[in-house]
Amino acid sequence: MPQKKIVAGQGEVDNTLDVNYPDTYSHVQQFPLYDKLGRQHSVSLYFRRVDEKLYDVYVNVDGQVFATDATDGVINIQMPSAAEEGASSDEQAQDVAPVPVARFGFFEGRLVAVGAAALESPTAADPGPMTLTINLTPPVNDPVDPALLLSDPIEFKLDFTGTTNFASAFEVKKVEQDGYAAGSLSGLSVDDKGFVRGQFTNGRTVIAGQLQLATFRGLGGLREVSNNTYQATDQSGDALLGSGASGIFGSIRSNSVEEANTDMAGELVRLMVQQRNYQANAQSIRTQVEILSVTIDVTR
Repeated sequence: MPQKKIVAGQGEVDNTLDVNYPDTYSHVQQFPLYDKLGRQHSVSLYFRRVDEKLYDVYVNVDGQVFATDATDGVINIQMPSAAEEGASSDEQAQDVAPVPVARFGFFEGRLVAVGAAALESPTAADPGPMTLTINLTPPVNDPVDPALLLSDPIEFKLDFTGTTNFASAFEVKKVEQDGYAAGSLSGLSVDDKGFVRGQFTNGRTVIAGQLQLATFRGLGGLREVSNNTYQATDQSGDALLGSGASGIFGSIRSNSVEEANTDMAGELVRLMVQQRNYQANAQSIRTQVEILSVTIDVTR
């Protein structure tokens, strides 16, 4: 039954929720919902104050379907099938007026119960549940709108623990959601501990694995297989495995070129020695050329 309110000079008038008229509700809160295929839907909660401590709650999906069935905190929504021949989806939606499917009860400014619309006098001595469970069922046939298509039934919970009703503007201070849209891999990164993370186009970051490091008790006993490959021997002992930035293991730097393990001081000394050897050899050759020239001139 539509609620009534007293308007000066008009007596009792209908006071039903109309999403096109913000005066018929106190606040609307929307959040995205993702089905099992990653398709996004929109869930809207319309809050309507009916008393100083009570708010009726209406649930709408994708801006088209209002919930009408609620039992013990479980709200069931059947996504509508395609309109019958000659009837539009708007005409179908007008057949069912929005009804409250839950009621929020506050005591001394704090939420103490999320129950059925019959809740009348909430008290702190008798707190009720703080969650709502919403079940969405796919349409039997083709949906009225492609946005209403569901791949499978969805059940999710809304937890309102910590909700308050103090003398301030309506605001949402914290939202935690575990659903996400479909996405593809867009990049990889490695941190100093060796965790390999994949970034996806839907904003999620997933840890794919962790790089493992190894060291040996006798590093000098390793056998060199190639320029940068070594093999364990009896002298080196078995490998000691671990992760980056822990214990005796160093950190991992991603997007970095491996540094050479050359002793620069030793190499510079060797370069100087080779340079002096070259100069001495060059001087020796010059002396030999001069002696040869003198010998040729004498024979003439």
